[in-house]
Amino acid sequence: MWFPNFSPLGHARSRRRFLQGSVAAAVPIALSGQSLAAAQTPRTLKPPVLRPGDTVGMIAPASNVYEPEEVQIAKETMEQYGFKVVLSTNINAQNGYLAGSDAQRAADVNEMFRRPEIRGLVTFSGGYGCSRILPFLDYAQIQRSPKVIVGHSDITALLIGIYQKTGLITFHGSSGLTGVGEYAMSHFRRAIMSTERIGQIADPPKPGAGTIERNNRLITIAPGRATGALIGGNLTLVTNLIGTPYEPDTRGKILFLEDIGEEPYRIDRMLTQLWLAGKLQQAAGIALGRFVDCIPSDYKSSFFQTISLENVLRDRFAALGKPVLYNLMFGHVRDNAVLPIGAIATLDASSKTLILQENAVV
Repeated sequence: MWFPNFSPLGHARSRRRFLQGSVAAAVPIALSGQSLAAAQTPRTLKPPVLRPGDTVGMIAPASNVYEPEEVQIAKETMEQYGFKVVLSTNINAQNGYLAGSDAQRAADVNEMFRRPEIRGLVTFSGGYGCSRILPFLDYAQIQRSPKVIVGHSDITALLIGIYQKTGLITFHGSSGLTGVGEYAMSHFRRAIMSTERIGQIADPPKPGAGTIERNNRLITIAPGRATGALIGGNLTLVTNLIGTPYEPDTRGKILFLEDIGEEPYRIDRMLTQLWLAGKLQQAAGIALGRFVDCIPSDYKSSFFQTISLENVLRDRFAALGKPVLYNLMFGHVRDNAVLPIGAIATLDASSKTLILQENAVV
């Protein structure tokens, strides 16, 4: 999917054109609270820390470059961290809305994990297509040479797929074309460029003195405190993986979710599918990020009457009996925190904090 304001296509041509959510889980799964496709995640594997001067590979595992200059913009974004950026072989390839064929995009990922001089992988952008290449990745090679891989939006499928198959901690954070400010860069450095305990993450920037914050308010949907490994990402992609060999295992974990450009009923539909699959019930806690432009369509809304996004979230989560915190600073926003999938975190919905209890790199 394309990032709002930073992509020429805008979110109106987002992954919704390619993925249509549906309540696909069978009733026996919902009744048992167990997913037929769930598999135990391998032992957690932390990648080596990235440092200024390291060489990283930039891949385009989802949608293609729209304007030629976009690759240079994404490259310069990652160079801000002091990295040397090597472009993947097929980064300029095009196959309709995809950055080349499935084989080409998977080959680029495999090559970057195989090359010893490449210390980490950064992504050009999201869009659509990561779930298509999951069967073609060399997971044995990834386990042999663990490296940082970071991105968000459609990259969620790649991050979860790699984590579920290898145990490698992956990083839900900004892609190169996203555009980042100091907030996102500081989270990137703490999570990916330091071996210290990460600590509190995704807390909104503080409002000015004497002001009442409206947009960056943290909202407790259900109080409580829980600790577990982080798992999640973009809601549409998390839902898309249900029933596949790459399905996220939420048992005892902190499930984090965000999305963009989906009407409230679509959010309801996807959350209902996760509920029917037992994914919400199995989680220890729920951390909700930014749901950007998740309002009825400006042109032609799907229903004459609707439920607000916040009320949809309260309806789906409040009765679970576990902590749920909403409006954390991650998702399709410039101030995008980095969340390491697989790292242990404590969610305290009562005190409105999400704290990483460990380092994510070694």
